[in-house]
Amino acid sequence: FFRDQGPPMLRSCMLRPSLRACTARAFATSATPPAVWDALVEEAERRLSCPAFARYGMVDLIKTDLLNHPDFAHGLAHLISSKLHSNDADESVDFEAMLLDALKDDPSILQMAVADLKEFQVVDPAADGLLSIYLYYKGFQAIQCYRVAHHYWNSGQDGRMLARYLQSVMSDVYSIDIHPGARLGKGICVDHGTGLTIGETGVLGDHVYIMHDVTLGATGTSPDHDRHPKVGSHVFLGAKCTVLGNIEIGDGATVAAAALVNKPVPAGHTAVGVPARLIPPQKCELVTPAQL
Repeated sequence: FFRDQGPPMLRSCMLRPSLRACTARAFATSATPPAVWDALVEEAERRLSCPAFARYGMVDLIKTDLLNHPDFAHGLAHLISSKLHSNDADESVDFEAMLLDALKDDPSILQMAVADLKEFQVVDPAADGLLSIYLYYKGFQAIQCYRVAHHYWNSGQDGRMLARYLQSVMSDVYSIDIHPGARLGKGICVDHGTGLTIGETGVLGDHVYIMHDVTLGATGTSPDHDRHPKVGSHVFLGAKCTVLGNIEIGDGATVAAAALVNKPVPAGHTAVGVPARLIPPQKCELVTPAQL
């Protein structure tokens, strides 16, 4: 972006994911669960007029997973529980009530779900609206399932058994394994997501963009319980990258695809290769009006 007041001007050298994340933050802070739910309902009702939807039974799917529910909490609880039940032959487990109770007990889960949903809309070029993200993006759904598991993990020993169960089924259904003890901020975008693993003491800041096959794990050699990476805000984690140990990945950093990182990455730096080497951020350039 450019400032248009007076020469010379500074051209921003922020990475593309960071620029997108700033935009996503503006969306997320202005959205509320009721407003987002209204937008989802409006988009779903428009889709009902599509002939192909009626021909192949998609109208019933949209009604079942969205339009038949009064609000975001009920819709999200039903949507995720139906996916979890697809892996569990024992229908006696009431996933929907389990999710809905957590969403009612902790309103911040829905607020973070809104931020996650809007983040996808901003940063993912393949996203063509909120509805497809809500219905079909397993990265979004898995993060919300983790958030519920995290709620139960923090509610006591009995809750931890529920949390571990949710983690187990979520891993089977979505191929995404996030320990319920991990701490994730808002506006998390898990793109594709298959193979993502985050350990118990892992931390993600706000507006983190994660590709598939990413591992935030332990080295296996530390005697400390706190043994997983601490990732800052506005960070991009490329496909198949591995970050090991209780190390910090600074705000605005990028970990390139397939990189192996076992040392801290300063803010704004890029980690590339095996083992990773650090590339410092680009220097900002002075730009005059004549150059624009």
